[in-house]
Amino acid sequence: MLEERVRRDGSRPLVTWYDLDTGARVELSARTFANWVDKTANLMASIGFDDRPMVGLPLLVTDPGHWVGLVWAMAVWQIGGEVQADRREALDAVDLAVVGPTNTHPVPGVETVACSLHPLGLGFATPQRAVIDYAEVTGQPDAHWSATAADATPAFRAGTTLRTAGDIDHVPATPNRIALRVSAGDDPWALLETSLVAPILGGGSIVLLVGGTDDAVDRVLSTEGAQPVVARAQGPAPS
Repeated sequence: MLEERVRRDGSRPLVTWYDLDTGARVELSARTFANWVDKTANLMASIGFDDRPMVGLPLLVTDPGHWVGLVWAMAVWQIGGEVQADRREALDAVDLAVVGPTNTHPVPGVETVACSLHPLGLGFATPQRAVIDYAEVTGQPDAHWSATAADATPAFRAGTTLRTAGDIDHVPATPNRIALRVSAGDDPWALLETSLVAPILGGGSIVLLVGGTDDAVDRVLSTEGAQPVVARAQGPAPS
C-alpha cells in the first residue's frame, strides 16, 4: 500500500511531525517517507541483516512519536522482519537494536544503531563509540526492495503483545488527515497502528505532536486541518 501511495499520490504529505517545545516541524511526503524506508532497509542489508531480521526498537519506547521510529518500523516490515518494541534491558534474541540519543551505549552483544533524532535526520555532533550512527543511512542507495510475509509471520512484539503480518493488514484504515498528541508511556503498538498503518492503508495522513501546551496543540490542529485522535489499538486482539 505504501508503494501504491507513492505511485498514485507520492507528493502529498504522509507524516508531519512537530516538537512543540522546540518549534521543530518536519513534513514527509509519501515519496520522501518511502525513500527513508528504502535507505533504512539498505542500511540493514549493508550490515548483514536483510533476511527477515528481528529488530529491537527501544527507540519506540524512549522517544515515542518521532518520525524516525516510524521509518524504522516500516523498513523492518518491508523486508519481512519483526519489530520488538521494548526497552533495551527487555530485548530478547534480537539481531539488531536501534536506540535514541539519551542512551547510545550499545545493547550488549547486539549490533546497535543510534539515532540522534535531529529533526532533519542529521548525525551526532560528537561521534558515538561502538555504535552505528543512523546518519549513515543518507549514503545508502535508494534501491527499493521488499520481502513478502505470510499472514502468520510474526511482525511485532512488545512485552506480551504479539502481532502478525496478517494483523497489520487488518488494521482499520483511515482516509483522513488525523493528528495524534504523543506522550511518554503510550502503547507502542497503538502508536504504530494509529500513526503509520492506518494512514497508509487508507490513504490518509498523520500529524504527530510531541510536547507543547494545549493551546499550541489547538493552533496546530487549526493550521494543519487535522482531526484529533487518540492512540488506541483497533486491530485484532493480542494473541
